[in-house]
Amino acid sequence: MRTYNDPRISPDGRWVAVGIGEQGRQIWLYDLARDTSTRLTFEGNDNRVPAWTPDGKALYFTSDRAGGPQIYRLTVGSSERPKRITFGSGYNARPRVSPDARELAMVMLDGSAYRVAVQDLASSTARVLSRGRLDESPSYAPNGAMLIFSGRDAGRTVLATVSVDGLTSQRLKSDLGDVREPVWGPFLP
Repeated sequence: MRTYNDPRISPDGRWVAVGIGEQGRQIWLYDLARDTSTRLTFEGNDNRVPAWTPDGKALYFTSDRAGGPQIYRLTVGSSERPKRITFGSGYNARPRVSPDARELAMVMLDGSAYRVAVQDLASSTARVLSRGRLDESPSYAPNGAMLIFSGRDAGRTVLATVSVDGLTSQRLKSDLGDVREPVWGPFLP
């Protein structure tokens, strides 16, 4: 059975990047105006969770082509092979690009815990920001100053925030069900 996962609309609203697969997934680009699709990845069994750069010229995504989940960058419309971006951990996944395109948020294996981290794209330096055991799905605030993510605390799902410098964090418990895939809404005038 073919599955469609993690669709992401381009900043200009013209394209949808999505992971499509039966046993493994590949990243496809769907042109909304022309109703056509183009396969973008050909290596690895599992390529997923595409994330657009703010200018819409490139995608970051998670791939197992190096043996475990790592993050790669692909220039849309280029014949160049995707470039591996992460190296510091055996597990780096679920990329999100900062609004200024200078950093990449991700889930990183830190010891035996999955934590939210950011990587400076110019220096490739990564730093862990969260302290939970199973933190996931980071999303940048529109101004790039904070990340929101979901995690587990004492067996319960929580919503949490952390500043990109790691100095301020907050966990918000909810009794109303599981918190998954949080995202920031746009700032309204």
